[in-house]
Amino acid sequence: MTLLLGEPGTGGSSTPSMVGAVKKWQKSDPQKSLETWRKLSEANAALESQLNMLSKLAEEQWDAYKCVINSCAMHRSQKWMEHATEPSQQGVIKALLGARDAMLGIRCHMRQMGEAAGIPIEPESQTRLLDATMDMEGVLLAGVPGAGGFDAVFAVTLGDSSSNVIKAWSSHNVLALLVREDPHGVCLENGDPRAKEITSAISPVHVE
Repeated sequence: MTLLLGEPGTGGSSTPSMVGAVKKWQKSDPQKSLETWRKLSEANAALESQLNMLSKLAEEQWDAYKCVINSCAMHRSQKWMEHATEPSQQGVIKALLGARDAMLGIRCHMRQMGEAAGIPIEPESQTRLLDATMDMEGVLLAGVPGAGGFDAVFAVTLGDSSSNVIKAWSSHNVLALLVREDPHGVCLENGDPRAKEITSAISPVHVE
């Protein structure tokens, strides 16, 4: 999988003012806001669960996982299950589709929150772009990062399909940034001088 980040070039959004608007909405309509937050939290948890499942399947059934990723990279999500030839492949595709559904739920609740608070968490222009992106071959999911707004969009693609997304974004004046996910996550190098500071700060801590 590849993580892509795009800059729409339509101007940024003021995160503090957007957060302030959401908090104001929470105070004015606590029951509705709490329900929306609950649904959003459930959708976030569902996405995390499906991604964890994909990680587990990749570790335990690598051949089936790799075959599915390469196959799905060439088709739209509606066609993914049609190309599964064995149960292990169906399990991978089920997790992929589950992740997509969870992301669609997240986007839906974020839009509802924005509409209720009177702010463009997922602006209409971004919605059209994200819907078109998620309808492309090999795209797992797409959304707006952070607090939302006009700042950026992201997509997670399968196999070698990222180049097609970059071209499509470019045609909509969206610049794909030259950043990539780090498969190793956050790490601290041995030669990093900050390591000594962190180690010295941690070593005196006594945990009972």
